[in-house]
Amino acid sequence: MKKDIHNNFIKNGSLCIKELKVIKFNGDKEKIDEFLNGQITSDHKQLTNNAAQLSSICNHKGQVIADFIVNKSNEEYRLVINDTLKATLINELNPFIKLHRLEIEETNNIVIGNISTKGDLEYPFCSNKYIEVSISVESHDFKYKNSISIENWHAANKILGNYFMQPEDIARFRPVEINYDNLRVSFDKGCYRGQEIVARMKYLGIDRRRFCTIISNGQFKNESIKVIGPIITINNLNIFNAIIKRDEIEQTKTTSGVLEII
Repeated sequence: MKKDIHNNFIKNGSLCIKELKVIKFNGDKEKIDEFLNGQITSDHKQLTNNAAQLSSICNHKGQVIADFIVNKSNEEYRLVINDTLKATLINELNPFIKLHRLEIEETNNIVIGNISTKGDLEYPFCSNKYIEVSISVESHDFKYKNSISIENWHAANKILGNYFMQPEDIARFRPVEINYDNLRVSFDKGCYRGQEIVARMKYLGIDRRRFCTIISNGQFKNESIKVIGPIITINNLNIFNAIIKRDEIEQTKTTSGVLEII
């Protein structure tokens, strides 16, 4: 993307992300491994200690039910999820948790988000050639002073093509529609719910639409574009995600007020 526009949104720093909550699993470690492998779309076994990865769960139709970040610390796996999706995730996982004789624990941990120049963070979960983002999970009494805003955090993730689901998105999209096939799905791991459909759409489907991040100014009118998720405004510019027909992308680039399509 254009570096000058990029600089309008990106501010290096950290913040406590109050909307993110942490859950963990109690029980036999082998059972936890088996459970996660059969449920989440990413390959948690690729995580090193203190690292994190983007992930999600799907239903049997391959539609995304919830997204989250998997964090590994002291050989323990935790799921970092938006508070608005936490109950949905727990309800979806509960039958399988009981089957594996495990327990879900809602913790009081806090989540720190970090944005930095490419190569500066030890455990980024997403990056491009300019920036990278990471999280750390801390105890509830951890004291922290924010150096960036929540708008900076969400803008950085949008620039990186990382979409965070909203409650209205539950069972609305399959991974390939919202870039999760690139960021949140492993096509090399074992089966999980919806895996066959997810793989078929990735390799055999005809993708006539593209998930995009759009940067615009106040002149832009979005009547003809399918905007998904919130619109973030920083320095009088807007950044948001949209799904556009591939044969309409070039026309959209010339639409009044559109500055960049990523």
